[in-house]
Amino acid sequence: MEYIRYGNAGIEVSRICLGAMTITERLPEEEAIDLVHQCLDGGINFIDTADSYGRGESERFLAKALKGRRDQVIISTKVWASRYAGRRRPADCSRRHIIDALNASLSRLETDYVDIYMCHHPDPLTPFEEVYSTLDNLVKQGKIRYVAMCNAYAWQVAYCLGVCARYGWEPPVSVQVHYNLLDRSIENETVPMANRFNIVLQSYGPQSAGLLTGRFRRGEPLPEDTRVAKSGKLSSQLTDEMFDFLEEMERIASRNGVTMSQLAVAWVLSRPAPFVPIVGASRPEHILPLLGVCELQIAPEDLDRLTELTEQHRYQPFYNQPMSAAPPAATNRV
Repeated sequence: MEYIRYGNAGIEVSRICLGAMTITERLPEEEAIDLVHQCLDGGINFIDTADSYGRGESERFLAKALKGRRDQVIISTKVWASRYAGRRRPADCSRRHIIDALNASLSRLETDYVDIYMCHHPDPLTPFEEVYSTLDNLVKQGKIRYVAMCNAYAWQVAYCLGVCARYGWEPPVSVQVHYNLLDRSIENETVPMANRFNIVLQSYGPQSAGLLTGRFRRGEPLPEDTRVAKSGKLSSQLTDEMFDFLEEMERIASRNGVTMSQLAVAWVLSRPAPFVPIVGASRPEHILPLLGVCELQIAPEDLDRLTELTEQHRYQPFYNQPMSAAPPAATNRV
């Protein structure tokens, strides 16, 4: 396992982050706990979760899995901000909700602090000043070690850095983004911003919900137990053009002696930015082979070929970023 300094923070994290969103979906609890322990023994020291994953069950599970090993792990979790729909706001990034949500996460995780905390989405109604003054206070209280962002545009991250610099608050050290061979839209603005300000890109979906794993074959029925089979949006991407790419990717993987899943993650790691891909799975055979992906030797010309074949995926709508406008300004601050 390789490790990377976490942006402008003083900590080091494993180049691979374990995503805990689906780890208990198909495994009995004891087997899921054993899988977490195997990941830790394999060098992972970074686990990502959220209060919305399983309505808190992911955090409760991690409390059990990390008994006696909490000090070995960097935990990142999130507070949910729902899309604004009419006048209903069941969750948001207000000071009131952030404080309540963090205390609830700490209780579920059975810990006094979380290492990295972020809003799952920017809130279109709560000013950045309210959000980040609240997070800064929670850092000062010792309940949060570092502040991060998630599903934010580059301009939102840059604006937040400016707000935090103006008031002397803890700035975000990372941003969680969707990134893989089939979604490269962040390369246009987010990647240059991250490189300029030394912001870590905690990237989720490196295997594109399973599309890049090699499980799907032209002319064959979709495996029923996959996310792709259950999602019309995902399955609709399996066009003849997509199968042409997947078959070429399979040839490249075979030529380099790796699986397609390993190749997909290795490509993310090879990109010219501080990426830390989040790998999540509900079966040991899906996730354990990814622990050694940092040591794989992939021919540079093959990585370049994948980049060339997916250039069109730089120019598509952003994934999971519903808020494009700015929240209201905090006009009571000067």
